[in-house]
Amino acid sequence: MIMKSLRLKNIRSYIDETIEFPLGVTLFEGDIGSGKSTILMAIEFALFGLGSEKGDALLRIGAKEGSVTLKFEVDGEEYEVYRSLARKGKGVNQVEGYIKTKEGTLHLSASEMKERILEILNFNEPPNPKAQSVIYRYAVFTPQEEMKAILLMPSDARLQTLRKAFRIEDYQIAIDNASSLANLIKEKSIELSSQASDLEEKLNMRKLKEDKIREDTKILEQFLEKERELDERLKELKKEADLFKERKEKLSKVEGEIPHLKNKIEDKNKRISELQQEIDKLEKEIKEEIQPSIDELKGKEKPTEKTEEALKEELEKMENLKETLMEKRASVQTKIKDYESIEKSKICPTCDRPADPKEFSEKIRQKREERDKISLEVVCCKEKINEIKDLLEKLKEYNRAQNELQRLINQLNRNREKIEKYNEKIKDLSKEADEAEKRLKVAEKEFDELKEVSEKINELDKEIEKVGTELIEVRKNVSSTKTKLQMLESEVEDLNQEIGQKEKQRKLAENLNEYYIWLKDFFVPTLDNIEKHVMLSINQEFNQHFQKWFSMLVEDPGKEARIDEDFTPIVEQDGYEQNILYLSGGEKTSVALAYRLALNSIVQKVSAGMKSNLLILDEPTDGFSKEQLFKVRDILNEIKCPQVIIVSHERELESFADHVLRVEKTQGVSKISS
Repeated sequence: MIMKSLRLKNIRSYIDETIEFPLGVTLFEGDIGSGKSTILMAIEFALFGLGSEKGDALLRIGAKEGSVTLKFEVDGEEYEVYRSLARKGKGVNQVEGYIKTKEGTLHLSASEMKERILEILNFNEPPNPKAQSVIYRYAVFTPQEEMKAILLMPSDARLQTLRKAFRIEDYQIAIDNASSLANLIKEKSIELSSQASDLEEKLNMRKLKEDKIREDTKILEQFLEKERELDERLKELKKEADLFKERKEKLSKVEGEIPHLKNKIEDKNKRISELQQEIDKLEKEIKEEIQPSIDELKGKEKPTEKTEEALKEELEKMENLKETLMEKRASVQTKIKDYESIEKSKICPTCDRPADPKEFSEKIRQKREERDKISLEVVCCKEKINEIKDLLEKLKEYNRAQNELQRLINQLNRNREKIEKYNEKIKDLSKEADEAEKRLKVAEKEFDELKEVSEKINELDKEIEKVGTELIEVRKNVSSTKTKLQMLESEVEDLNQEIGQKEKQRKLAENLNEYYIWLKDFFVPTLDNIEKHVMLSINQEFNQHFQKWFSMLVEDPGKEARIDEDFTPIVEQDGYEQNILYLSGGEKTSVALAYRLALNSIVQKVSAGMKSNLLILDEPTDGFSKEQLFKVRDILNEIKCPQVIIVSHERELESFADHVLRVEKTQGVSKISS
């Protein structure tokens, strides 16, 4: 992993600051409290979230929200991770986050982001959002005070911490879990053995009940055989009785059918008589009324071939012609009067000039001839109108006669149809009356058999009652025996389940005891032995790294350092062990830094996804002499890490840093300058 840039917005003493991370050794230099450590906290927050930290430890006092944006590179691919904080009420929480990759931007929850980052970095550890990354803390960045705390803690606690760092805590966890499981298995085995202690008693009880079941089963078979015999006899009797009852039912119907048949015959004959009377009446009506009227109406001749509509249309034309002629005659008469007036006055009424009486006398003569001609036409027209009206009235009378003729013909046809229909009905009624006569004779004969059938039915009913009573008693015995058997079988089934359960319990207890022996005598010792070998191998390599870095930092021939089997650093002066608490500040820092670098090397080696390309050192030279400070250059050259980030207030480190960034705080706001 290579850091590219970091942007802080309202993070502790930073308002809005962007930091670029070049390759090589970068020194963040500044006074104590200037904001150097905030940079390291922000990097870890961007990658892994708050962990065990509280949100208000990162959000700037007074700010409502803040964020960290980190760009980094893994195996040549660049990523950008963004996390934000917001103040809600009295607390501070993460509210938004995303990861940018070449595939796009993923908006994720805090736990999902940590899980994705661990995948990108290939850190094989659980994605617990409330804990720091163990691999990152021991392979990349360990706060100086935390490293000193590791050196001074009890050996058991230190070993447990180192197990997590070396990713071998699973051995001890497995040992503890296996021991706990073995104890639980032992307790369960004892409990199961106790529960199965009465197995033999249950087996004997089952045998007694099975013997009783066999005995009652034989008795039940005898009852069932008797039940089958009685049931067959009862079915035969009922079948025979049903046949006689069916016969009786038919005969009983005959008893009521006889008077009905007599009434039917009487009704049929009465109906035949009524129909014959109707036929006579219809024939009389045809002969005396309908046929003479038809003959009379058929003798009438049609006055014209024209229709009423044609005559009415012709009449209308003549009426219109008469009106036209009369209007024309009136007009001519008016003209005659005008001419006579002029002839008399000898003055033209139009122009008031003198008029010649002779001229108007001729005109009066012509108009009188025209008037007389029109009057003659009017008389002819009136005569024609009267002729048409007379002919129209005769045609109407003829048409009424034809309608009456058609009505009478229809009536004649209806009467004939009725006569035919009544004749057919009489024929059917006669046939039905004959059939009823025949059925009456048969019914009277069947009625005589009814008494004999009734006596036979009474005999069968008595026999059925007797067999039924006997069958009920047998069925009671069957039901009682079945109930006993069901109870016994249920008890046996319960015993079978109980016995099966107890056999399983006993078998499981035996298996659990074998598991207990295997876990206690084989598995736990084997795991313990494997862990000891792994820890011994790591311890030897760890000791080599520790001695190497310590010897580079402390050039004192009389001083030696090593790591014991509990990974406790041992410092000897001229062959005598020295308590770390009584070492000088520079020596304590040297031990811590050597331990830190050794731990870094081992964690990188045991973590398959961790490559040695980034190292972060927090105040690594606290208490160093000037000579020791310059030893750091040799160490950095030795580890050959592509990117090293150092946070320190020691200005002497500037001389061997490739890049120096100055951290200054003014009026509570931190700024970074080259």
